Amino acid sequence: MSISKKDKLKASLQTTPKNEPQAQTPSKPVVVEANGQLCRLLVSAIKPDPNQPREKFDPKFIESLARKLQTDGQHQPITVVMTGKNQYKIRNGENRWRAATQAGLEYIDAIVYEYEPEELTATEQAEILRKQKSDNDDRRPLTPWEDIKTCARYLTLSGKQHQEAAEDLDLSKAELSKRLKIYNGPEEIQNLVRAEALTNFNTLGSLVELWKLDQEFAEKEAKKILETGKVPPGAEQKLAARVKALKNGEDVSGSRAKKEQPKTTAPEPTTLSAKTVNVAAKGVLEIQDSKGNAVRLKVPRSWKKDWEAIGEALFGGKL
Repeated sequence: MSISKKDKLKASLQTTPKNEPQAQTPSKPVVVEANGQLCRLLVSAIKPDPNQPREKFDPKFIESLARKLQTDGQHQPITVVMTGKNQYKIRNGENRWRAATQAGLEYIDAIVYEYEPEELTATEQAEILRKQKSDNDDRRPLTPWEDIKTCARYLTLSGKQHQEAAEDLDLSKAELSKRLKIYNGPEEIQNLVRAEALTNFNTLGSLVELWKLDQEFAEKEAKKILETGKVPPGAEQKLAARVKALKNGEDVSGSRAKKEQPKTTAPEPTTLSAKTVNVAAKGVLEIQDSKGNAVRLKVPRSWKKDWEAIGEALFGGKL
């Protein structure tokens, strides 16, 4: 008679490891079965999930958590799935597992679920990812880059439209779109998020847009922020205004996109061949050519004594 996988799982979980104390305090439950029940597992038998959304782990936070585990015990179990006999993979709670390891604990409380297929479908992977993100949001939120990457992965794996995917991730469609814009943007801007030098999604979105319109300027701004670790005051408004101006074709100093200015043609100079030069009024000279075209020039009264000299110089005659 063959033994089912579920029966094997129960047997392995109910087997008491060597040197395991037979009695524990009430806060240390004993393994029952792997169907979502609370169990007590060897810390060394648990491995992290390489596909989970969190990439960075804060050493100070884990050190603090390790101290609390030593003094106060474990209040919240982790969640694992069985991968083999007495072998488990973390679904939620890697920070707690790392803290237990650092604290030197032999056992850790966990909710154990049965085997999962070795090859998960994209839909199954998407659902696991969604639950992991939700759990992290409720406890210790993901970093901005982890959040962006997780949203992009979920959209790809789930195959859903933006609106539906956003609802699954507890985001608005606009919030999801901002994350995707950054995820699909240039690596230089992504590096700002990874380093957490710039984490405002609105500002990052404007910087991505600016990169398309004026890469030289955007690249300088990104480099400046990354090197100094500081975001200039009012950066969000300034970048957004610059993007708007460039899209409207306005002339923005330092950009390569300039509004086409209408060409103005200077009037052709008028050449007047003087026939007569008269004093039309006090301080006004009238110059008339042979065709009757006349031009009047107003000159200061103080020039009156020099009119004859002016006429001689300009027209070879007296005024």
